[in-house]
Amino acid sequence: MSKLSIKLTGSLIGAALCFATPAGAQNITLSHTSGSAGGASDIAGKHLAEIAAANGIATIQAQVGKTLTKTMLDVAQGKVDISASPFVLNFLMSRGLGPYSGLGKKKGKEMAGNLRLLYPYHIASFYLIAFQSTGIDSWEKLKGKTIFNGPPRGGALISARNLIRLTTGFVDGKQYTGKQIAWGQANSLFLDRSVEAAVRPGTNPASYMPIYIAAGKINIVSVPKAKFEGPAFAKYLKAPGNAPVVFPVSEMDHYGDGARIISEDNTFRTVANTAGDMVHKKMSNKLAKSLTAAFIKSIPNLRKKVPFAKSALYGSIDNEKMRMCNAGVTFHPGALQAWEEAGHKVADCARPKS
Repeated sequence: MSKLSIKLTGSLIGAALCFATPAGAQNITLSHTSGSAGGASDIAGKHLAEIAAANGIATIQAQVGKTLTKTMLDVAQGKVDISASPFVLNFLMSRGLGPYSGLGKKKGKEMAGNLRLLYPYHIASFYLIAFQSTGIDSWEKLKGKTIFNGPPRGGALISARNLIRLTTGFVDGKQYTGKQIAWGQANSLFLDRSVEAAVRPGTNPASYMPIYIAAGKINIVSVPKAKFEGPAFAKYLKAPGNAPVVFPVSEMDHYGDGARIISEDNTFRTVANTAGDMVHKKMSNKLAKSLTAAFIKSIPNLRKKVPFAKSALYGSIDNEKMRMCNAGVTFHPGALQAWEEAGHKVADCARPKS
């Protein structure tokens, strides 16, 4: 049995749908969408809903398990108020590339220009995971295998494919078969052995790992040092929305005997996708500032609620860690005020121009 026990307080779990706004609070109802259940974006959204209600700012209706490629566009179009937003998707939208190629360059730039950041975080790091019974204990052994690599057309899919290609040279549909499915079915797909491995995002610890470990012993494989420190990977780590993640293997001891962490030098290496909760630029400065200020003030409490909060870097706006600027991400003016009033220095490139 895994040593890991992820404890979410009842108040945080109960934040999933909506909160009753205290008497005298503003009559504001907002919608919020996030990615996989139990992940960094889900927890951030539920926490924001909780503190927005507690501080009489707004009632937030939070929805989880969404494909963020779509929900970011929904925010840009004014259909959703707040969405977890991987920064790489902001970059792609602004250029009409990848999942936003149908928008074209002009429309993509217009839509991305509507998005503004409240607060950033590491949405997840990427891991190669396989049951030990499959024999997959290295990236090279993905050749010829069927692999879950994300939801259809999402940012996670782009990142997983890139990570596999940079580490092995393998291309989806050629050297391996990628299988895509919505986040809500991802665990079932892995557990029923419909795939032989997964390259997927997760926090540390990941909410899904106790479920996997209960079904069988797991291998979690680091990117090899030589590949990680090579020129191709170095370039990728500087790409929009990416950040390097390097830590001792011992920081995954919480998984216990149910997981074998594979690395040649007891150091785990991977890449994180940076992200944040973003809103439409037309949200009022007062509301954006109130939401952000409440979030900043409550970060110490958030860190006590979830064991992965440290690795998600909630509360950091350092551009070297969050990579906002090369993705074209800028703060909402109200959020900018909240961060500065809380004593944080905001990079000039992350300041809104309008």
